[in-house]
Amino acid sequence: MGCSRAAVGVLLILVVLQVQLNRGQRSRLASAETRKRLYQRLRRLDEQFRRFQEMTLTHLQSIAESYNISYTMDSRFLMLTQHFEGISKEISSFRAATEQDLDSLKSWSRKLQRKTRRLELRLVSAERAVKENTRLAHRQLQEQRRAMTNLTQELGAQQGRIRAVEAQQGKIHHLQDALREQMSRLEDQMRSVQHTSGNALSRNEKNQVFSRRAEQPKVSKDNRMKHRLPPPAVRATSAPDPYSVQTPSQTTALPTSQPEETEQIHGLLHPPLRHKIPQHYTPEKPATICNVNSVLLFPSASTKNYVTFHTPFLTGIHELSVCIWLRVDAEYVGTLLSYATEDNDNTLVLYGRRASVLGNMDFVIGDPAYRELTTDNMLDGQWHHMCVVWSSIEGRFWHYIDRRLISTGSKFQKGYEIPPGGSMILGQEQDTVGGGFDQAEAFVGRLAGFALWTRALSPGEVSGVATGKGVPRGAALTLDDVEALHGSVQQVTCRCLEHCT
Repeated sequence: MGCSRAAVGVLLILVVLQVQLNRGQRSRLASAETRKRLYQRLRRLDEQFRRFQEMTLTHLQSIAESYNISYTMDSRFLMLTQHFEGISKEISSFRAATEQDLDSLKSWSRKLQRKTRRLELRLVSAERAVKENTRLAHRQLQEQRRAMTNLTQELGAQQGRIRAVEAQQGKIHHLQDALREQMSRLEDQMRSVQHTSGNALSRNEKNQVFSRRAEQPKVSKDNRMKHRLPPPAVRATSAPDPYSVQTPSQTTALPTSQPEETEQIHGLLHPPLRHKIPQHYTPEKPATICNVNSVLLFPSASTKNYVTFHTPFLTGIHELSVCIWLRVDAEYVGTLLSYATEDNDNTLVLYGRRASVLGNMDFVIGDPAYRELTTDNMLDGQWHHMCVVWSSIEGRFWHYIDRRLISTGSKFQKGYEIPPGGSMILGQEQDTVGGGFDQAEAFVGRLAGFALWTRALSPGEVSGVATGKGVPRGAALTLDDVEALHGSVQQVTCRCLEHCT
């Protein structure tokens, strides 16, 4: 900016000089003083012009240096641009790899969140179970204390009864002594009767009597008790035991004139026999639940015991009904049904863990969404029928046990679609597709009449299945579709539930 101003000044000066020279040429008659002044001014202008040239050269040199610097900067800027482009490419590749890593981290974080929620739920269930077990243990301890108190009281009562029995035994001994004395008196009377009657009988009559006695057949003790024959007479030579029985060869004939005394002795020595009450046979109850076809036996809690099916769903489903007969042989329900896909290993689950609250099980559709269902005393070792019905239209679900509606609700996975192409397993809960089993989630017991529909069954249809009136139409999956039995699982064919062992 300063150089341009100096150039303008120089031009003005030159214009002024040209004007002056023109004027000088026109007015040659100017005075000498004017020329002198003009020369002085010209000298000053010449000096100023020289200084201007020097300044201009200096400015031009600085401009040239600046141009060289700018050229160097341009080359460096070009190099930096190329380097920046390389860095940009590396950053783009790094960004793509980072996005892939972030996507994998997001998927893992989602899985970890699901696992964390499940663990939190399990911890809550475990805390509830611990509290429930503590309460039950406390209650059992109180019941045991009451039972011990009752046993102590009963023991005291039994001791009192024993003392009473001992007293009764003393009385019985006294009665036995009295009975022996009475028997000895009766023997004395019999001796006197025999002595008096013997004098009246003739020798021939005595021989006839003894001959008839000898000709009588000998009868054993059991036959006398069976036919209730009168006992033989007591020996007159010694005082017999009141509870002993004499054989006919050891007895003496009683006189016919003493029937009352003979009957009294018979009543004392032979009390009446006790008769057994016949037991009536109860016929077997006829079978009524005859729509199960087969039963699955899960003998123990093992990760090797499970049942697989062929591909259960070819298209996505929005309604679901699952009905099954079950008899639980453990203290928890375990996993009845597990359906896993690549995106979610808990797409559809019915299970109750060992650590969960006793008497409850989880109904999961699209983890982590679930509802807690009560088993309503299904852990009694008896057969029970259970149906679970779900519809995504309003998110409604219904839970039936033995034909009774136990619970219902809404807004449970409203609008959700269960995707096709997953893995269906009975008896184990999948943490990965077809695997990741946990022994604490295994089912132990028997399953019969399993059926799955891709529609919502009506209450009448549920009641018909539970009472053995048939199987509703359109079942998408039954035990006839089993692909393989794993571990120690057995499948037994039985048409009626009452005949399934």
